[in-house]
Amino acid sequence: MALNGTSSVLYGTVAELVVPERRSRAYGLFYTIGIGSGAIAPPAYGLLSDWAGVPTTLALLAAVVFVTIPLAILLRRSVER
Repeated sequence: MALNGTSSVLYGTVAELVVPERRSRAYGLFYTIGIGSGAIAPPAYGLLSDWAGVPTTLALLAAVVFVTIPLAILLRRSVER
C-alpha cells in the first residue's frame, strides 16, 4: 500500500508541529521512519502471509490502514490549536 502525493502536506505538518530549533532533527526522523517502514513492510507482510495466509494478512493490513483515520483526526486537532 502506498499513498503518493501526500508528502508536501506531511512536510508542512512537521514544520507546524516542531519548534524551529528542532526541525532538522524532526525531518531526519520523519525521513528515516518513512524510508525504513517502506523497506521493512513488504518483507514483513510477505512473511506474515506465508505464516498466516493471505486473507489474514490483508485483514491486518486493512486494520493498520484504518488506524490512520483516528490518527489523522488527532493530528488535525493538534494543528488547529
